[in-house]
Amino acid sequence: MLSFSHVFDAPLEQVWSVVGTVDRVDWVPGVAACDLQAGVRTLNLPGAGEIQERIIERDEENYFLRYQCIESPIPLEFHEARMQLTRESPDQCRLTWEAEIQPASFESFLQESMSGALAQLITVVEAEASK
Repeated sequence: MLSFSHVFDAPLEQVWSVVGTVDRVDWVPGVAACDLQAGVRTLNLPGAGEIQERIIERDEENYFLRYQCIESPIPLEFHEARMQLTRESPDQCRLTWEAEIQPASFESFLQESMSGALAQLITVVEAEASK
């Protein structure tokens, strides 16, 4: 299982407004567009194809999101990710982002993808905080 954790110098609600808006993709590198239909988001990645993810759980009260990749240009047997925000202080929150993937040979690809998305998420949140 891959696991990332980051403390944002931003209120929990501000970070949730980005990651909790499941069709918002400005923080996901390489994604040109997102279409959300009946709990399935289709991510368009120019040059790589489309990825479909089913939103399994989105808990607004507990700032929790769980989703599974159900269609991908790479042959996945299983992929599930969970994002949880917890309040550290009124102006700080922690994101814990975990993911499982099978076959395990795609783990390094997923790790790079999640690292890039986290870096972009940090940039997006910082830009919004400075508004």
